Amino acid sequence: MKPRFRQSMSWLHTWSGFAFAWLLFFIFVTGTVGYFENEIDRWMKPEIAIVNEPIDDLTILKTAQQQLTTHASDGAQWYISYPSARDPYIDISWLQPANKETGTRRQWHEKNLAPSSGELITTRETSGGETLYRLHYNLHYVPIFVGYLVTSLATMLMLIGLVTGVIIHKKIFIEFFTFRANKGLRSWLDIHNIFSVLPLPFHLMITYSGLILLMGVSFAPVVDATYGEGQKMHRQLYDETQAENTTTQFIALPAANLSLETALIDAKSRFKDQAVSYLGLVDRNTEQPGFEVWFDAQQGIEFATLITYRAVGGQVQIEQATGKKYSAAEVYDVLEHLHEGLFADIYLRWLYFLSGLLGAGMIATGMIIWVQKRKKQQSRFINVIDKLNAAVVVGLPIAIAAYFWANRLLPIEMASRAHWEMHSLFIVFALCCCFCLARVAEKAWQNMLWLAAAAYALIPLVNMLTTKHSMLASLHNNDWLMLGFDLTMLLFAGGFAVAAVVLQKRSGIDAFNPLIKQTVKGV
Repeated sequence: MKPRFRQSMSWLHTWSGFAFAWLLFFIFVTGTVGYFENEIDRWMKPEIAIVNEPIDDLTILKTAQQQLTTHASDGAQWYISYPSARDPYIDISWLQPANKETGTRRQWHEKNLAPSSGELITTRETSGGETLYRLHYNLHYVPIFVGYLVTSLATMLMLIGLVTGVIIHKKIFIEFFTFRANKGLRSWLDIHNIFSVLPLPFHLMITYSGLILLMGVSFAPVVDATYGEGQKMHRQLYDETQAENTTTQFIALPAANLSLETALIDAKSRFKDQAVSYLGLVDRNTEQPGFEVWFDAQQGIEFATLITYRAVGGQVQIEQATGKKYSAAEVYDVLEHLHEGLFADIYLRWLYFLSGLLGAGMIATGMIIWVQKRKKQQSRFINVIDKLNAAVVVGLPIAIAAYFWANRLLPIEMASRAHWEMHSLFIVFALCCCFCLARVAEKAWQNMLWLAAAAYALIPLVNMLTTKHSMLASLHNNDWLMLGFDLTMLLFAGGFAVAAVVLQKRSGIDAFNPLIKQTVKGV
């Protein structure tokens, strides 16, 4: 540690950032991708039939209920997903209970419905956007608790790095407006400051809220000391702290007439300005089934509205959650919505996405600066770190591109297909690391950037050749999600290509510098 406060903070900022830099970059990239997990799901299931024209809610119910009655008569729960702006299609899902006689396990099934005919559409098995998003806190291939523990520690160090970064920059906002091009390390520091300061409120919010969301692991000793050890006691803690205030009332509807249709009609009369998002039938084949109607939140950081209808004593009782009982739970919910952007419309979601990319850029430039400051040492260790920086910073995006490629190229009927999509991501990531270690650091950066540009540029082509979707077809069918995905891939390809060209030109200039100096000296 250094004798002066700001010097100590500089040391702490450097090493708290460097210790988990690669993991933090992985967390930021995969977490940022998660802001469009629904759109990624849509692209990775190209068989889905989208709804282009409005359909009456009761019409959707009747069609979906007919299919559920036929294919899920013994299902313990039924759910009908209504089309929305982010998910413009109709889905049905049901919970298949375990059966000891046949040896089948408890399992959820999901099918897409054709809006015109109501027929079931089977989509390919895929890990989708959700699994990609979950990488940023469970890390895959490791026990869940271990993943949570490691990401909690990395998040804590990230928060320390942000706070110390603000402390060590006396003129942080002045430096934000300063960029000195072609100044080597000074230029990297300026870029690092821009990436850090511009989305600083987002960085602080996303890091602090992430730490709170993982508090079950971060503060596990406190939970154990208060409630006792074990999953059962932790579940008791969750049930007590997350308890909700509910209001109940009886309505003038005979219990014998209670159905999904009557529940939907009554709920729509109560919330005329809100769109239905889900219908659910829970506790089926019991004496007191529940009929759920979910409505989307209207605006701001509001939560979805849920009304549950049950037959009680010959009457129909409705129950509606009105919020959490305890303030701490309300704060937790707000932080969860802020962290995941659950309330965000398309424009705010893009702002989240860009802020997340800037966060990844902040970490990447910090890693590059760490190497640049130590390159004069001519150390083999520093050289290896430089190569691995290229493998992580550019290799991870290449691995994500490989994940999309695998979705299109793996055989549809392949066993464990969804798992192999994720295996493809990590296999390509490992190959990128090996490739970079075998190359000169400078060449590794150039080669990886060109490879990333090609990988993303070809995704729309692969999509067109392996499915009925192309950018022209998507435009013609008003399939904006599919079109937007392909255009985004081309945008990323262009960004990587520009970076490769700039780096190649810079390398060419640097290569001529010794020759120029020698010529000038001779003159």
